[in-house]
Amino acid sequence: MINNEIPSPDPAWDYYVPWHQCQHTKAKIDEALKLMGDGESATPELDKIIHDLLDIASSQLIDIINSLESEDD
Repeated sequence: MINNEIPSPDPAWDYYVPWHQCQHTKAKIDEALKLMGDGESATPELDKIIHDLLDIASSQLIDIINSLESEDD
């Protein structure tokens, strides 16, 4: 079960920006999961849409990770 009742953090919080970035990434993953759950059977068209959503999420997650690593320097 996906819990979307996560309160919004205080803008002064150190993780405010990456938290929001993670929420946007999670939204893409949730959208892909919904399409998978709603699909009666796999089709090349549906596979492409799901692939594209997860590809975007993957790129976003890598960007978030890299931004956190650069803050450590």
